Amino acid sequence: MKSKDLATFLAESYGLQFLQPATTAPAQDDICAIRTPQGTFSRFDGFSDSLTSDRHTPFPDQVIFKLVTQGEIHIANRYGEIALPNGSLSLMPWHSQFEEVFTTPTSLYVIGCDRRLAERVIPMTRQYGGYATQLEPDDFNYLTSLIDHHVTRAETVSPMIAAIGSQMIISALSDVLLNSETITRTKKASKLRNILAIKDFISEHLQDSTLSAQNIADHTRLSINYMNRLLAEEGLSLMKLVWQLRLEESRRLLQKPLANSLQLAEIAWQCGFSSQSHFSQAFRRHYGMTPKEMRAQSPHTAIN
Repeated sequence: MKSKDLATFLAESYGLQFLQPATTAPAQDDICAIRTPQGTFSRFDGFSDSLTSDRHTPFPDQVIFKLVTQGEIHIANRYGEIALPNGSLSLMPWHSQFEEVFTTPTSLYVIGCDRRLAERVIPMTRQYGGYATQLEPDDFNYLTSLIDHHVTRAETVSPMIAAIGSQMIISALSDVLLNSETITRTKKASKLRNILAIKDFISEHLQDSTLSAQNIADHTRLSINYMNRLLAEEGLSLMKLVWQLRLEESRRLLQKPLANSLQLAEIAWQCGFSSQSHFSQAFRRHYGMTPKEMRAQSPHTAIN
């Protein structure tokens, strides 16, 4: 199906309307769409008008997949905002409070279907009112080719084959989103394990004043560059983490009643500082007071 009446098509297919009157009338070839019992599959080329929900034609049971092939979209709903750049795949339920802004002329595929057909991925949309992922190039090219072939050729095959193709595409898009969430969770878990391994090794070797990034890399079997990138998300580098853990341990000892008998020089040595003066200078820079002043604030008596 090709449509010249874009406003009617958007309202009847996706429950959407122009936020403002359309700036340009679409050419006949700017929209290509096919309807099957599974949903409406559309291709938009060079779209640049802002959209919002059409409350006169609500689609509360519909979800919408979007695959952006060029340009970028900014979407705002009652949950917040989300950006859909070129190469992104997203899923969003229909919302009555919804705005969609095309910041540049944008090309994309839009698939609207009954939420029951995508029930496996609906839970992914609940926290932010939608879910999006950036596709790998090969996945992007495959899905683009698959959907484009369906949109442009489905009318040439039997209704049964068109319906099978529609179901296959919806299932494929759902699987891609589910897999991306699994990968994200796996990456987060892997990062957490690596950070814990780094911190555990450092904590076990705080006394070693020669502890270096290379020592940590050799033990954890992680490259120095990777560890620094990992810790950069916490505003740290590998050696900054070493000194942070040394200072935290020294503070713990200064405030620990059972460590009251330890001289400041012993605490400095146990925490890997090269000297008591080095320890005092670093401690004061970090905590705004000297180790002696920190210990004096504790309820136990200091021995220097």
